[in-house]
Amino acid sequence: MICKHCGCGYPGRTVGFQALCENCGEYLHTCFNCTLYNPDAERCRSFTTEAISDRRSRNYCEEFVPNTDTTLEKNSGERKITDDFDTLFKTNGE
Repeated sequence: MICKHCGCGYPGRTVGFQALCENCGEYLHTCFNCTLYNPDAERCRSFTTEAISDRRSRNYCEEFVPNTDTTLEKNSGERKITDDFDTLFKTNGE
């Protein structure tokens, strides 16, 4: 899994509720570090899980699936805006 806070890899296959990133010290068992989290909608893709109020803090969600995406969360919105602009105006390096 990849920590969405700093981009550091986590060697374990499972992530405990109390697991911390060795690099930045942030909790790993959070919505932001889960594959089911939709950053565009700012909510979980699963309809069977309880709503979590603080998505950056640890939680006890049993549906947590560690992400494998190497993109840091804070950069994805900026990249999407750039991609949308390029698509709209067809600038793709031209």
